[in-house]
Parts: sequence; structure tokens; C-alpha cells
Amino acid sequence: MPAKWHKYSYTAQREERKTFILILTFLLFLLVLFTLIHNHAVTMYRIQAETMIPTLSPEERVISTPLYSTQPVEEKGFFLLASAKRGDLVVISPANTDQPGRLKRLVRPLVSFITFQRIIPFSAHDTPGKKPVIRRLLGFPGDTLYLESGILHIKPAGSSHYLTEFELVDRSYELRIDPLPDNWDSTLPFSHSFPEITLADDEFFVLCDNRLMAGDSRIWGSTRRDRIIGKVLFRYWPIGRLEEF
Repeated sequence: MPAKWHKYSYTAQREERKTFILILTFLLFLLVLFTLIHNHAVTMYRIQAETMIPTLSPEERVISTPLYSTQPVEEKGFFLLASAKRGDLVVISPANTDQPGRLKRLVRPLVSFITFQRIIPFSAHDTPGKKPVIRRLLGFPGDTLYLESGILHIKPAGSSHYLTEFELVDRSYELRIDPLPDNWDSTLPFSHSFPEITLADDEFFVLCDNRLMAGDSRIWGSTRRDRIIGKVLFRYWPIGRLEEF
């Protein structure tokens, strides 16, 4: 049909409306599907700090999942992934639990996903304590532990002797333990030492891999079970450093 007569054709206009509605419906379906997957299956994070160097560096991207249980095996019920293991990289919920509006919760992950986290809407409002952080899960309920020379020593619940974190973790990893400044008192934070404590039933101990940087259980104290909201599965960017955790 000639283009100039197209607008007078009821059949052509009906087909255009039908096509438009189908496209719109498909886009809405993709949006709902993405939201469900992002909220309940996988979540992407852009590393913005040096706290987990050398394992994770700033500007790298990782994928995590909330399908993760810190419950004992006999209590965890049905989960698509196994229970927590010592040495896992976990996502800790922010200390400030103020929830963003519904529109922000929808737009932010979608735009971040499309742009590979190069654009993160509303990130200007992200401040320490208001966004999730990634740490290494090392202490479990019932453990007795202390830190010496930057290395965590752990006596697991029911055990009679201490082992280092490296002896208890299946997967190898490296730490960054920089020399302390001159005259740094051992009682000050990040002094590469921490007194012996025993974790209660709902307490976990998490640490940075960069032991001279940022906050972890040395500063916050133990972490409650309900603040561990996911496990890092793998790093997907840069491609050359693709790695499963």
C-alpha cells in the first residue's frame, strides 16, 4: 500500500497497534523477569574499594546470589546452593537499613545491568554504611578465634586446638598485610592483632583480604546471620580475570 494511503487504512492501523502492544508487552515481561532474577537469584556488584585486594580490585564486577544459606546443613531446608563454607566471599547488608523507593529499586539495577555498572543511578547517595559490602566469611558460631600478625587463628566449635584460616579453608587465597605505621599501638584498629573471642550461636566473623583497610568484624564486632545476604559466585569483568569463587 502506498505510504500516503497507509494512515487511512483501518486494517493497517490495527496491525500497527497490535505490533506496538506486543512489543510493549514483551518489554514489560523482560523487565519483570529481570527484576525477579535480580532480587531473588543473582545480583551484580561493582567493586569500588581496595578492601578485598588482592582478590578483588576496584572497578572489577562480580555476580552474587541470595540463594545461599548460613544455616547448618540439617536446618537449612531447600536451597539451590550449598550451605556456607569457611572462606566464602559473602555480601553483608548495610548497617543503615533505610530502603530506597520502589522506583529506585527498579531503575537502579536495570540501568546498572545494561551499562555493565558504568552508570549506577542514585549512586551519589551511596555512603559508607548505606550500601552492601563484600567480606570473607571465616568465623562460625561456636568458634573461638584471635588475630595475630594479620592471620586469623581459629579453634572450631568442638575442637581442642587452633588452626590458621588457611588450614581450615579449602580454597587458597592471598592476603595483603602491609607494614604498620611507625609507633602504631597494638591496641589500635587494624593493628594486625585481635584478642581471643568466642562466637555465639548467631554470630559470624568476617574479614577484609586487605588487612589494613576498611571495616570488618575487628571494628563492627561479629556479624549476625541475617546480615549475610548472599555469596559471590564469580568475577565476570574484566574478561581476562574471569574467576569462580
